[in-house]
Amino acid sequence: MKKLFVVAILLISFGIKELQAYNINDCLEETVVNHLNSKNLLTFIKENDLIGKIQKVCSEEVCSNLNMVTLEQDIKNFIKQHLNYLRVKDNENALEAELKGFKIEKIIFNSCE
Repeated sequence: MKKLFVVAILLISFGIKELQAYNINDCLEETVVNHLNSKNLLTFIKENDLIGKIQKVCSEEVCSNLNMVTLEQDIKNFIKQHLNYLRVKDNENALEAELKGFKIEKIIFNSCE
């Protein structure tokens, strides 16, 4: 009985080690994008078939995770979060960014899929 218990623990430990071998952070790639604006972010994602591949979107100091199930809502939350960040810094820039959009500086996506 003790041998069976020890073997079971070893198998579980081995299984956990194998799960840790595949680390999502090893698959993340950061891409700097030019001419991408918060107003056309959703269109860019759909046109470039990036739905489900994007992990984060960043602009200046603000980064936000995107989930493919709630993509549109996550983008709205990211825009709102960035506008709040701008309001703290300068209200005029926040108003301009709300009307014209703001620059998306980088996209972090999963390249292993």
